[in-house]
Amino acid sequence: MESYADSRQRHARRESQQSLLNSLDFAPHSGQIQGARESQQDSCSQLEWSRGHYLMILADGMGGASGGDVAGKIAVEEFQHAFTSYEKTDVRERLLDALHSANDAIYGEKQRKPNLSDMGTTLVGVAIVHDQMYWVSVGDSPMWLVNSKEVLRLNKDHSMGGLLDKRAKDGEISWEEAQQSYQRNMLLEAVQGGDIELIDAPREPQLLRPGDTVIVASDGVETCSLDELHEIVTAGRPSASDIVESVLDYVNAQNKPSQDNATLIVYRHWKSNPYSID
Repeated sequence: MESYADSRQRHARRESQQSLLNSLDFAPHSGQIQGARESQQDSCSQLEWSRGHYLMILADGMGGASGGDVAGKIAVEEFQHAFTSYEKTDVRERLLDALHSANDAIYGEKQRKPNLSDMGTTLVGVAIVHDQMYWVSVGDSPMWLVNSKEVLRLNKDHSMGGLLDKRAKDGEISWEEAQQSYQRNMLLEAVQGGDIELIDAPREPQLLRPGDTVIVASDGVETCSLDELHEIVTAGRPSASDIVESVLDYVNAQNKPSQDNATLIVYRHWKSNPYSID
């Protein structure tokens, strides 16, 4: 039979562990800065669409001061509405359907407003179901997985930059040539209301491990190097909101004259109960 002292000790341990659990930040957090641009053309959203299931959406608009702003907002709002409205159980199919709904919404807006005919946007939609992560991605907005060892880009880069980096890796050109090419920021695909030929939507989900950090960002965040990003995420035990603040503070501190809009969503993965409570 458990003694009174043992019972009190067990109760105190449970309270301490539960307090630590309550301090963990399970939900994704986001933030953005305008940089040196005249307007904010990035849009994002994050929500818990079912218990323990999270949805993150980010769009980096293009097409002029007004067009990019409109395209990004339409894409994020329609993607979120479509994804959360569908009853399909296949998460990948829901993501793809949501992407096409966002694309259709942009097409419809262009038909109503011909002055926005050049608008389009990148789009990344990420669904986390417990310890599995699915995504759909079009364009060059990066999604990184950060762990104690490294920063891994998970989604494909639909820009000339991605192709140039591959050529450099294969030894066809130097890394300097790849980084300095005037073609580097040219998009190979975007959500513009027409056919989308390049879509990154892996059939198998990415397994998330306790302590993994997922970052979805617009390319303006790339002012923060991957080494610096890794340092921010792994130094101590920062929350998702701490990471967002630190990354944007770092980007601002660089005082880059041509700084683009910078937006990021951060999710830190923990088990629902990472500590055994007897």
